[in-house]
Amino acid sequence: MSQLNPDRRFQIALDKARTEWAAADPARCAALAGCNRTPDGISVPYFGRSYLVTHPEGEVFAVETSHATSLQQALGKPAHISINILLLHYLLAADGSPPADRWLAFRELPDGLFYAQAFAGHAEGEIAARFGMDEAAFRKAAMTLGSQPLDLADASYRLQALPRLAIAVLLWIGDDEFPARARVLFDAHAGHYLPTEDLAGIGDWLAHRLVRAAA
Repeated sequence: MSQLNPDRRFQIALDKARTEWAAADPARCAALAGCNRTPDGISVPYFGRSYLVTHPEGEVFAVETSHATSLQQALGKPAHISINILLLHYLLAADGSPPADRWLAFRELPDGLFYAQAFAGHAEGEIAARFGMDEAAFRKAAMTLGSQPLDLADASYRLQALPRLAIAVLLWIGDDEFPARARVLFDAHAGHYLPTEDLAGIGDWLAHRLVRAAA
């Protein structure tokens, strides 16, 4: 039996999320997710960048406010399909649970072991490969994303990925004896806001943003 290609899987997931979103109560979803509801849609910050999620269509647009004088001018291009899916899933899954203030490794999340090897190779591996011998570049890149320093590993930071979902990124610098390592941790209540597959996507997006910030 042939597997669906990634583009087709994304489209199926988006269609399903949009159908569920069209039937949802946007005011309730926004309140549980810690987001603002406007006449135009739900405003959802993702790693500090603002997105507008429309209802009932479930379309997602980046919002650029620096030189805009109206919403139409502020709306950028439609968000990438992966972000569209993730933000819809966040609004649909959010249940208002308070932060646990306790970090979990990815493998400790619900069904995390299923994705753990891929997550370690993609998100954490990319961070370690780029910053494992350059702590200063890691610190600079993390700060550009509006992070807060933590007292973990050789360097570590807390980031607000979504209004009610915090993550942490940790780096151990490599040397002649030990290879560099990176870890992405999630607040223990993360499963109340996104399924684990989407949390893996957040880790990949964080790695991409960190590497791009250091370019």
